[in-house]
Amino acid sequence: MKSLAFSLSFACTLALAVAAAIIWFSGESPLALWEALRASLSSEGLGYTLFYATPFVFTGLSVAVSFHCGLFNIGAEGQLYMGTLAVIATATALPHLPPGLAIPLGILAAGLGGASWGCLAGMLKAWRGSHEVIVTILLNFVAYSIVDYSILYLYRDPVSQSPETLKIPGTFSLNTFDELLSPFSVSLFRSTPANLSLVLGIIVALAVGFFLFRTRWGFELRTVGANARVARFAGMNSALSTILALSLSGGLAGLVGVNEVMGHEHRFIQGFSPGYGFTGVAVALLGRNHPVGVICSALLFGLLHNMSREIEFATTHVSKELSLVIQAIIVLAVATQPFLVSLLKRRSRGRAS
Repeated sequence: MKSLAFSLSFACTLALAVAAAIIWFSGESPLALWEALRASLSSEGLGYTLFYATPFVFTGLSVAVSFHCGLFNIGAEGQLYMGTLAVIATATALPHLPPGLAIPLGILAAGLGGASWGCLAGMLKAWRGSHEVIVTILLNFVAYSIVDYSILYLYRDPVSQSPETLKIPGTFSLNTFDELLSPFSVSLFRSTPANLSLVLGIIVALAVGFFLFRTRWGFELRTVGANARVARFAGMNSALSTILALSLSGGLAGLVGVNEVMGHEHRFIQGFSPGYGFTGVAVALLGRNHPVGVICSALLFGLLHNMSREIEFATTHVSKELSLVIQAIIVLAVATQPFLVSLLKRRSRGRAS
């Protein structure tokens, strides 16, 4: 964890320096970066930061689980869409459930919706030898088509001019932190969409950590990822571990629908994801595929996402795409940091000799 903290500190420092230079060359003051950071960490800004970070927790965990099994899941985007669609289908089919049943059922539907899509990729990988990268990419497009058809024809709101579904019943809705604390006269993250999905994400991260590092199934999954031949020699079922890993990966990605539908919009808006599934790859890599690291990395990406929004409001020539540049620099800095450290050590040894 110390090396992870050092890597993130080095990467963030480098990325912010480059971002400041970009803002300066755009004709704006680099102080806009500082103002955006301060606004993103204020009471209201922190609420948006946590809200943006929540999907990254789920997609980062999704990619991390598959990485531990030696698999590269590029299908988290399609899996999160299928999980979100499952929430809409469940809430529409069972509108009269009490909150005590509706909320757990909605969360379960989101997980199962994504898990079913991940399981399909896992079965093709395990039983047919199909490469998971190709399969999950292609399944993304299939998921997009199914979701678009469902939004436009099965669950569309006939009143709205936008491609979106009807609102889910209120019993399926999660409270925001502001709504939970308002009876106690506490204003936390006032008027922001930060909701209990973040708590769910932390609980799920702890459960994933326990599964990976404290259970026999997690051990087998990691062993298959480390060396499939050794795992088979030890009597482990690599095919089952592959299916399990991609199913869990899909289920974790599907939980993004809890934050979006049950916690925020209360409906499925076409194209709501700005690439949460693909950004989850960077989140997992920065977090070193460890659940605690993924949470820290997700918070960082949520902060960058919110900062880019603040910078766009405060400047004329800088757009929100600056956050993508910062994310790319951070990933490159973390990826090349071990190489740079070893290179510096070699040079210092050469000078000493």
